[in-house]
Amino acid sequence: MSESTPPAQECAVLFADLVGSTQLYQRVGDSTAFEVVDRSIRAMRIAVETKRGRVVKHTGDGLMAVFREADSAADATLAIHLAIKELPSPPEQRLAVRIGFHFGGVVASGTDVFGDTVNFAARLAELASPGKAITSSETARRLGPEWRSVLHSLPPRVIRGVTRPVELCELMCEAVGELTIVQSDHFLLDSEPELRLYLDASSIILNSARPSARIGRDPAADLVIADTQSSRRHAEIELRGDKFVLIDRSSNGTFVQIEGEREFLLSREEVVLRGRGHFALGRSCASSPQVVSFVCV
Repeated sequence: MSESTPPAQECAVLFADLVGSTQLYQRVGDSTAFEVVDRSIRAMRIAVETKRGRVVKHTGDGLMAVFREADSAADATLAIHLAIKELPSPPEQRLAVRIGFHFGGVVASGTDVFGDTVNFAARLAELASPGKAITSSETARRLGPEWRSVLHSLPPRVIRGVTRPVELCELMCEAVGELTIVQSDHFLLDSEPELRLYLDASSIILNSARPSARIGRDPAADLVIADTQSSRRHAEIELRGDKFVLIDRSSNGTFVQIEGEREFLLSREEVVLRGRGHFALGRSCASSPQVVSFVCV
């Protein structure tokens, strides 16, 4: 897709997220895991562009893309799954991908797009199983007739940020043409994802039973930061699939230092936490009076 796309009052927004990358870093080491993840994301990008899509940005260990038509997003979904499946790698390095896509109105700013359609597509990707894809029933009705036999209706779901239950469809990728997706139990996690947060004498453990935490000056926050550089509702952490995502919602940003890497500023953005490290609200970890430490287990 050319740089003029989307011109876009409406488009299909797709999120694709690699599953199992966190465990891969622990299993085969940083260097090998990075090569596998990087090769996978490059294969996903090529699949998107081959199907007349445009990659908007990378999102942790995945990407966000836009398409003029819903059919192109569905075509790209199959191409991505096939590309990941065909990457040469031993079993211990194998990854899967989960995908969500939705067609609707967006607001374009530069090369990026924003709005409810984008947020909704991201939520659908979170719901998808490894090797699968989920779209809305509304988007499914836009697809050509050749897709009807491989769409499976799901029970209505309540999705975060949406006030009413939503009708969804799963795209049964393994039923299309020659594509055979490795069964999702090959990608089951060895253990439940867990994130441990430490602040002064306090600690919090996040997992599937407690999947999110709020951080800031608000006394009602899960971790309360007294520093005046911190916003009341400064940041959040939430579990998405097998990853913990740190989301900055502040005026002054969040400074993040992942062990072995240089510190960077997160400003109205999000990042996948991995390994162990530190973050501080509103100022550098080196100068902040309160620093949050984290460990991904």
